[in-house]
Amino acid sequence: MTGGGPRILVVAQAWVGDVVLSQMLYALLRRRQPDAAIDVAAPPWAEALLRRMPEVARHLVLEARHGQLRLGRRWALARRLRGQYGQAIVIPRSFKAALLPRLAGIPQRTGFGPSARRGLINDARPRPAGIRERMAQLASSSPTAVESVPWPRLRTEAQASAEVRRQHGLDPDAPLIGLLPGAAYGPAKQWGAASFAELAALLEAEGCGICVLGTAQERGIGDAIVAAAPQRAVNLCGATTLDQAVDLIAGLDAVVSNDSGLLHVAAAVKTPVVGIYGATSPETHPPLIAERAVCSVRAVCSPCGRRTCPFESHACMAGIAPAEVFEAVQALR
Repeated sequence: MTGGGPRILVVAQAWVGDVVLSQMLYALLRRRQPDAAIDVAAPPWAEALLRRMPEVARHLVLEARHGQLRLGRRWALARRLRGQYGQAIVIPRSFKAALLPRLAGIPQRTGFGPSARRGLINDARPRPAGIRERMAQLASSSPTAVESVPWPRLRTEAQASAEVRRQHGLDPDAPLIGLLPGAAYGPAKQWGAASFAELAALLEAEGCGICVLGTAQERGIGDAIVAAAPQRAVNLCGATTLDQAVDLIAGLDAVVSNDSGLLHVAAAVKTPVVGIYGATSPETHPPLIAERAVCSVRAVCSPCGRRTCPFESHACMAGIAPAEVFEAVQALR
Protein backbone atom coordinates (compact mmCIF):
# COMPACT_ATOMS: atom_id res chain seq x y z
CA MET A 1 0.00 0.00 0.00
CA THR A 2 1.38 3.38 -0.97
CA GLY A 3 1.01 6.53 1.01
CA GLY A 4 -0.59 8.52 -1.82
CA GLY A 5 -3.76 6.49 -2.35
CA PRO A 6 -7.30 7.33 -1.23
CA ARG A 7 -8.33 6.89 2.39
CA ILE A 8 -11.61 5.14 3.10
CA LEU A 9 -13.35 5.12 6.47
CA VAL A 10 -15.44 2.06 7.35
CA VAL A 11 -17.82 2.15 10.30
CA ALA A 12 -18.01 -1.45 11.51
CA GLN A 13 -20.67 -3.23 13.50
CA ALA A 14 -20.31 -3.95 17.22
CA TRP A 15 -20.50 -7.75 17.15
CA VAL A 16 -17.51 -10.11 16.97
CA GLY A 17 -18.84 -12.13 14.05
CA ASP A 18 -19.73 -9.05 12.03
CA VAL A 19 -16.24 -7.58 12.49
CA VAL A 20 -14.74 -10.84 11.21
CA LEU A 21 -17.09 -10.97 8.23
CA SER A 22 -16.40 -7.31 7.37
CA GLN A 23 -12.96 -8.35 6.14
CA MET A 24 -14.65 -9.40 2.91
CA LEU A 25 -15.44 -5.73 2.31
CA TYR A 26 -11.87 -4.62 2.99
CA ALA A 27 -10.45 -7.25 0.64
CA LEU A 28 -12.84 -6.19 -2.13
CA LEU A 29 -11.96 -2.52 -1.66
CA ARG A 30 -8.24 -3.25 -1.87
CA ARG A 31 -8.81 -5.44 -4.93
CA ARG A 32 -10.41 -2.49 -6.71
CA GLN A 33 -8.08 0.16 -5.24
CA PRO A 34 -4.74 -1.49 -4.38
CA ASP A 35 -3.27 1.75 -3.04
CA ALA A 36 -6.24 2.58 -0.78
CA ALA A 37 -5.77 2.99 2.97
CA ILE A 38 -8.71 1.54 4.88
CA ASP A 39 -9.38 2.78 8.41
CA VAL A 40 -12.02 1.07 10.53
CA ALA A 41 -14.04 2.69 13.32
CA ALA A 42 -14.95 -0.09 15.76
CA PRO A 43 -15.17 -0.81 19.51
CA PRO A 44 -11.93 -1.22 21.50
CA TRP A 45 -12.14 -5.02 21.63
CA ALA A 46 -12.08 -5.18 17.82
CA GLU A 47 -8.33 -4.50 17.87
CA ALA A 48 -7.74 -8.24 18.49
CA LEU A 49 -9.38 -8.95 15.13
CA LEU A 50 -8.51 -5.92 12.99
CA ARG A 51 -4.76 -6.17 13.57
CA ARG A 52 -4.94 -9.65 12.04
CA MET A 53 -6.35 -8.23 8.78
CA PRO A 54 -3.62 -7.02 6.39
CA GLU A 55 -6.10 -4.78 4.53
CA VAL A 56 -6.74 -2.54 7.56
CA ALA A 57 -4.44 0.45 7.98
CA ARG A 58 -5.79 1.87 11.26
CA HIS A 59 -8.28 0.93 13.94
CA LEU A 60 -10.12 4.04 15.13
CA VAL A 61 -11.56 3.30 18.54
CA LEU A 62 -15.26 4.04 18.61
CA GLU A 63 -16.92 3.54 21.99
CA ALA A 64 -20.07 2.02 20.57
CA ARG A 65 -22.40 0.17 22.89
CA HIS A 66 -25.68 -1.32 21.82
CA GLY A 67 -28.53 1.08 22.54
CA GLN A 68 -26.26 4.04 23.47
CA LEU A 69 -25.69 7.04 21.22
CA ARG A 70 -22.65 8.60 23.00
CA LEU A 71 -22.89 11.68 20.79
CA GLY A 72 -20.07 13.54 22.55
CA ARG A 73 -17.53 10.82 21.79
CA ARG A 74 -18.68 10.55 18.18
CA TRP A 75 -18.39 14.30 17.77
CA ALA A 76 -14.87 14.34 19.26
CA LEU A 77 -13.71 11.58 16.89
CA ALA A 78 -15.41 13.26 13.93
CA ARG A 79 -13.47 16.49 14.54
CA ARG A 80 -10.20 14.55 14.36
CA LEU A 81 -11.19 12.91 11.10
CA ARG A 82 -12.25 16.02 9.16
CA GLY A 83 -10.57 16.38 5.77
CA GLN A 84 -8.97 12.92 5.79
CA TYR A 85 -11.44 10.89 3.73
CA GLY A 86 -13.24 11.06 0.41
CA GLN A 87 -15.57 8.15 1.21
CA ALA A 88 -17.06 6.48 4.25
CA ILE A 89 -18.81 3.11 4.20
CA VAL A 90 -21.29 2.49 7.01
CA ILE A 91 -21.99 -1.23 7.49
CA PRO A 92 -24.66 -1.01 10.25
CA ARG A 93 -28.12 0.22 9.34
CA SER A 94 -28.58 2.27 12.50
CA PHE A 95 -28.98 6.04 12.65
CA LYS A 96 -26.13 6.42 15.16
CA ALA A 97 -23.65 4.50 12.98
CA ALA A 98 -24.25 6.95 10.12
CA LEU A 99 -23.64 10.00 12.32
CA LEU A 100 -19.83 9.80 12.45
CA PRO A 101 -19.15 10.24 8.70
CA ARG A 102 -21.71 13.06 8.49
CA LEU A 103 -20.22 14.88 11.48
CA ALA A 104 -16.75 14.42 9.95
CA GLY A 105 -17.91 16.05 6.70
CA ILE A 106 -16.99 13.09 4.51
CA PRO A 107 -18.47 13.81 1.05
CA GLN A 108 -19.46 10.29 -0.09
CA ARG A 109 -21.28 8.30 2.61
CA THR A 110 -22.15 4.81 1.42
CA GLY A 111 -24.52 2.48 3.24
CA PHE A 112 -27.75 0.55 3.10
CA GLY A 113 -31.18 2.15 3.41
CA PRO A 114 -33.63 2.94 4.98
CA SER A 115 -34.68 6.38 3.94
CA ALA A 116 -34.80 7.42 7.63
CA ARG A 117 -31.04 8.03 7.32
CA ARG A 118 -31.50 10.41 4.39
CA GLY A 119 -29.06 13.27 4.80
CA LEU A 120 -26.65 11.01 6.66
CA ILE A 121 -26.25 8.37 3.92
CA ASN A 122 -26.07 9.98 0.48
CA ASP A 123 -25.01 6.85 -1.43
CA ALA A 124 -27.74 4.39 -0.40
CA ARG A 125 -27.60 0.88 -1.80
CA PRO A 126 -30.02 -2.07 -1.64
CA ARG A 127 -29.32 -4.67 1.04
CA PRO A 128 -29.20 -8.29 -0.20
CA ALA A 129 -30.00 -11.22 2.07
CA GLY A 130 -26.61 -12.98 2.02
CA ILE A 131 -23.61 -11.60 3.90
CA ARG A 132 -21.20 -12.01 0.97
CA GLU A 133 -23.61 -10.22 -1.34
CA ARG A 134 -23.95 -7.38 1.19
CA MET A 135 -20.22 -6.82 1.39
CA ALA A 136 -19.98 -6.83 -2.41
CA GLN A 137 -22.80 -4.29 -2.64
CA LEU A 138 -21.03 -1.91 -0.27
CA ALA A 139 -17.68 -2.33 -2.02
CA SER A 140 -18.98 -1.35 -5.44
CA SER A 141 -22.18 -0.27 -7.13
CA SER A 142 -21.22 -2.54 -10.04
CA PRO A 143 -22.42 -6.16 -9.99
CA THR A 144 -20.00 -8.59 -8.35
CA ALA A 145 -20.19 -12.37 -8.64
CA VAL A 146 -20.61 -13.77 -5.14
CA GLU A 147 -18.15 -16.56 -5.97
CA SER A 148 -15.41 -13.95 -6.34
CA VAL A 149 -15.89 -12.52 -2.83
CA PRO A 150 -12.95 -13.71 -0.72
CA TRP A 151 -13.67 -15.47 2.56
CA PRO A 152 -12.43 -13.83 5.79
CA ARG A 153 -9.02 -14.94 7.00
CA LEU A 154 -7.31 -13.87 10.23
CA ARG A 155 -3.54 -14.10 10.65
CA THR A 156 -2.38 -16.48 13.37
CA GLU A 157 0.84 -18.24 14.35
CA ALA A 158 1.18 -21.82 15.59
CA GLN A 159 3.59 -20.65 18.28
CA ALA A 160 0.98 -18.28 19.71
CA SER A 161 -1.62 -21.05 19.83
CA ALA A 162 0.77 -23.38 21.66
CA GLU A 163 1.64 -20.63 24.13
CA VAL A 164 -2.02 -20.00 24.99
CA ARG A 165 -2.47 -23.72 25.59
CA ARG A 166 0.48 -23.76 27.97
CA GLN A 167 -0.86 -20.72 29.83
CA HIS A 168 -4.08 -22.59 30.55
CA GLY A 169 -2.54 -25.94 31.39
CA LEU A 170 -3.42 -27.67 28.12
CA ASP A 171 -1.07 -30.05 26.32
CA PRO A 172 0.23 -28.09 23.30
CA ASP A 173 0.27 -31.21 21.12
CA ALA A 174 -2.82 -33.16 22.21
CA PRO A 175 -5.90 -33.33 19.94
CA LEU A 176 -8.55 -30.93 21.22
CA ILE A 177 -12.16 -30.17 20.24
CA GLY A 178 -13.63 -26.75 21.04
CA LEU A 179 -17.21 -26.35 22.23
CA LEU A 180 -18.54 -22.80 21.86
CA PRO A 181 -21.96 -22.73 23.57
CA GLY A 182 -22.59 -18.98 23.69
CA ALA A 183 -24.27 -16.48 21.39
CA ALA A 184 -24.20 -12.84 22.45
CA TYR A 185 -27.23 -11.96 20.34
CA GLY A 186 -29.54 -14.00 22.56
CA PRO A 187 -30.59 -17.44 23.83
CA ALA A 188 -32.67 -18.23 20.74
CA LYS A 189 -29.39 -19.00 18.95
CA GLN A 190 -28.09 -21.31 21.69
CA TRP A 191 -28.28 -25.09 21.42
CA GLY A 192 -28.37 -25.38 25.22
CA ALA A 193 -26.12 -26.62 28.03
CA ALA A 194 -27.78 -30.06 28.22
CA SER A 195 -27.20 -30.76 24.52
CA PHE A 196 -23.60 -29.60 24.64
CA ALA A 197 -23.08 -31.68 27.79
CA GLU A 198 -24.37 -34.81 26.07
CA LEU A 199 -22.06 -34.12 23.14
CA ALA A 200 -19.13 -33.68 25.54
CA ALA A 201 -19.85 -37.08 27.09
CA LEU A 202 -19.81 -38.69 23.63
CA LEU A 203 -16.52 -36.99 22.78
CA GLU A 204 -14.94 -38.03 26.07
CA ALA A 205 -15.95 -41.65 25.49
CA GLU A 206 -14.15 -41.42 22.15
CA GLY A 207 -11.01 -40.16 23.90
CA CYS A 208 -11.24 -36.55 22.68
CA GLY A 209 -9.93 -33.62 24.68
CA ILE A 210 -12.53 -30.86 25.09
CA CYS A 211 -12.12 -27.12 25.57
CA VAL A 212 -15.18 -24.98 26.31
CA LEU A 213 -14.76 -21.35 25.25
CA GLY A 214 -16.93 -18.29 25.75
CA THR A 215 -17.44 -15.20 27.85
CA ALA A 216 -17.66 -14.94 31.64
CA GLN A 217 -21.48 -14.86 31.26
CA GLU A 218 -21.28 -18.41 29.88
CA ARG A 219 -19.19 -19.76 32.76
CA GLY A 220 -22.16 -21.62 34.23
CA ILE A 221 -22.93 -23.27 30.89
CA GLY A 222 -19.28 -24.30 30.68
CA ASP A 223 -19.40 -25.83 34.15
CA ALA A 224 -22.43 -27.93 33.18
CA ILE A 225 -20.68 -29.17 30.05
CA VAL A 226 -17.46 -30.06 31.89
CA ALA A 227 -19.44 -31.94 34.55
CA ALA A 228 -20.56 -34.36 31.82
CA ALA A 229 -16.96 -35.04 30.72
CA PRO A 230 -14.83 -34.43 33.83
CA GLN A 231 -11.86 -36.48 32.69
CA ARG A 232 -11.13 -34.66 29.43
CA ALA A 233 -12.94 -31.32 29.46
CA VAL A 234 -11.81 -27.91 30.69
CA ASN A 235 -13.93 -24.77 31.05
CA LEU A 236 -12.20 -21.63 29.80
CA CYS A 237 -15.32 -19.45 29.54
CA GLY A 238 -14.26 -16.00 30.75
CA ALA A 239 -10.66 -17.15 31.26
CA THR A 240 -9.25 -15.86 27.96
CA THR A 241 -9.09 -12.54 26.20
CA LEU A 242 -10.52 -12.34 22.70
CA ASP A 243 -6.94 -12.24 21.41
CA GLN A 244 -6.10 -15.47 23.24
CA ALA A 245 -9.32 -17.11 22.11
CA VAL A 246 -8.46 -16.45 18.45
CA ASP A 247 -5.03 -18.04 18.84
CA LEU A 248 -6.40 -20.96 20.83
CA ILE A 249 -9.18 -21.68 18.32
CA ALA A 250 -6.62 -21.64 15.50
CA GLY A 251 -4.91 -24.67 17.04
CA LEU A 252 -8.00 -26.81 17.67
CA ASP A 253 -8.84 -29.90 15.64
CA ALA A 254 -12.46 -28.77 15.21
CA VAL A 255 -15.09 -26.64 16.91
CA VAL A 256 -18.81 -27.05 17.53
CA SER A 257 -20.51 -23.69 17.75
CA ASN A 258 -23.82 -21.92 17.70
CA ASP A 259 -24.18 -19.21 15.07
CA SER A 260 -21.98 -16.79 17.01
CA GLY A 261 -18.96 -14.56 16.70
CA LEU A 262 -16.55 -17.33 17.64
CA LEU A 263 -17.99 -19.56 14.91
CA HIS A 264 -16.86 -16.99 12.34
CA VAL A 265 -13.53 -16.60 14.13
CA ALA A 266 -12.99 -20.36 13.82
CA ALA A 267 -13.77 -20.32 10.11
CA ALA A 268 -11.46 -17.35 9.57
CA VAL A 269 -8.51 -19.16 11.19
CA LYS A 270 -9.22 -22.31 9.13
CA THR A 271 -10.38 -24.54 11.96
CA PRO A 272 -13.02 -27.09 10.84
CA VAL A 273 -16.47 -26.00 12.03
CA VAL A 274 -19.70 -27.75 12.93
CA GLY A 275 -22.24 -24.93 12.99
CA ILE A 276 -25.55 -25.25 14.83
CA TYR A 277 -28.35 -23.11 13.39
CA GLY A 278 -31.97 -22.60 14.38
CA ALA A 279 -33.15 -19.03 14.83
CA THR A 280 -30.81 -17.90 12.06
CA SER A 281 -30.18 -19.22 8.57
CA PRO A 282 -27.05 -21.09 7.47
CA GLU A 283 -27.77 -19.88 3.95
CA THR A 284 -27.26 -16.18 4.76
CA HIS A 285 -24.48 -16.42 7.40
CA PRO A 286 -22.70 -19.76 6.91
CA PRO A 287 -19.26 -20.58 8.32
CA LEU A 288 -17.06 -19.53 5.41
CA ILE A 289 -14.69 -22.48 5.29
CA ALA A 290 -14.66 -25.60 3.13
CA GLU A 291 -14.17 -27.93 6.13
CA ARG A 292 -17.58 -27.40 7.66
CA ALA A 293 -20.80 -29.16 8.56
CA VAL A 294 -24.13 -27.54 9.39
CA CYS A 295 -26.64 -29.04 11.80
CA SER A 296 -30.05 -27.45 11.43
CA VAL A 297 -33.68 -28.49 11.83
CA ARG A 298 -36.16 -26.29 10.01
CA ALA A 299 -39.10 -25.74 12.34
CA VAL A 300 -42.28 -24.05 11.12
CA CYS A 301 -41.18 -20.78 12.74
CA SER A 302 -37.48 -20.81 11.83
CA PRO A 303 -35.40 -18.96 10.97
CA CYS A 304 -37.11 -16.25 13.02
CA GLY A 305 -34.16 -13.96 13.83
CA ARG A 306 -35.44 -13.39 17.37
CA ARG A 307 -33.19 -12.97 20.40
CA THR A 308 -35.45 -15.15 22.57
CA CYS A 309 -37.67 -18.03 21.45
CA PRO A 310 -41.33 -17.24 22.25
CA PHE A 311 -42.16 -20.96 22.47
CA GLU A 312 -41.26 -23.28 25.34
CA SER A 313 -40.31 -26.08 22.94
CA HIS A 314 -37.50 -24.15 21.18
CA ALA A 315 -38.14 -26.69 18.41
CA CYS A 316 -35.43 -25.56 15.99
CA MET A 317 -32.70 -26.32 18.54
CA ALA A 318 -34.34 -29.17 20.47
CA GLY A 319 -34.62 -31.14 17.23
CA ILE A 320 -30.83 -31.29 16.75
CA ALA A 321 -29.59 -34.50 18.36
CA PRO A 322 -26.17 -34.61 20.08
CA ALA A 323 -25.46 -37.90 18.28
CA GLU A 324 -25.91 -36.13 14.94
CA VAL A 325 -23.48 -33.39 15.93
CA PHE A 326 -21.01 -35.99 17.24
CA GLU A 327 -21.07 -37.78 13.90
CA ALA A 328 -20.44 -34.46 12.11
CA VAL A 329 -17.40 -33.81 14.32
CA GLN A 330 -16.02 -37.27 13.64
CA ALA A 331 -16.47 -36.82 9.90
CA LEU A 332 -14.56 -33.53 9.94
CA ARG A 333 -11.72 -34.98 12.01
